[in-house]
Amino acid sequence: MPNVSHDTLHGFLPGRPKALNRALDLLDLGIPTGVTTETLPTDASGAPKMFARQMDSVLRVVRPDGRDPFILLVEAQTRIESKKETSWPYYVAYLRDRYKLEVVLLVLCVDTATAAWAARPLRTGLGRPTQVTVPHVLGPSNVPRMSRIQDASADLDFAAFCLWIHSNDPDIEGILTVVGEVLAQDTDREARDHLAGLIEDGLGSEHARKIWRNLMETLFTPRQGTIVGDARLAGQEEGRQEGREEGRVAGKAEQLLRLMERRGFSPTEETRRRVTTCTDMPLLDLWFDRAIDATTLDEIFAAPSTTDRVPAPAQSPERTAAPGQGLTDPRPSAN
Repeated sequence: MPNVSHDTLHGFLPGRPKALNRALDLLDLGIPTGVTTETLPTDASGAPKMFARQMDSVLRVVRPDGRDPFILLVEAQTRIESKKETSWPYYVAYLRDRYKLEVVLLVLCVDTATAAWAARPLRTGLGRPTQVTVPHVLGPSNVPRMSRIQDASADLDFAAFCLWIHSNDPDIEGILTVVGEVLAQDTDREARDHLAGLIEDGLGSEHARKIWRNLMETLFTPRQGTIVGDARLAGQEEGRQEGREEGRVAGKAEQLLRLMERRGFSPTEETRRRVTTCTDMPLLDLWFDRAIDATTLDEIFAAPSTTDRVPAPAQSPERTAAPGQGLTDPRPSAN
């Protein structure tokens, strides 16, 4: 289902031809720099409209010399969705028929598993295929990872795009720090703040969003050497420690939900809330380990037993707990 992160990912490049050109270069299509674009309607519903068919972003791309324009369909894909295996060939055929131009399907993915799935040829027909659709894919394996200041400085728009593609990188904090430091050097405060907000919108991970918010507060607002600024920085450091722990918990919850979906389970909204609101890291670890081999959701969420090897949660010196305390969940098992 579309969300802010999804819409930001596919809607960012169309309005930034320079960054779009660099993205197209990664596909080795031989498109020269300096393209211009025109945004086209995204409604692919037939006539009469029996039901809505909405594409993500559609562009008419024109080379600098004006020759051989083509249609670029940009789809953002944050997870595997089997319905796209029929939607994408339809979109390509629809655009080819409507505009009588060559069509390039570009799928943007934020994880390698989804990217590998999206890159598969989509065939239909008996014997020799009647139609074959082969998407172009940009994902973590072929989009550069912005880990150096000089790389991010070359084009902040493109750096933001690369950042989103690598939003699930284990060192996302390092990538965010590089981009944040470059962005902080921008003297155009309005443009800087606008891009900072877009970057936050495009991050699909709440863990990454929290890191980004902390960075923005540190890089953009406080000033060292003043009583107020130093006090704020000290308070933010304490907040970052808490935020990092919350981020680890949120990250584990997202991994657990992703694993359950990959295993073929269909978590209900109640189950999703149960996972995302759980703040007990050992319990999340236990659920994750069980989800690797479980055959039902009940197996995953059963109450911990004496045979479960669960690390004890961290305790402050003032507070002690009996073994296993904090690991039971009062809510009923998911169905």
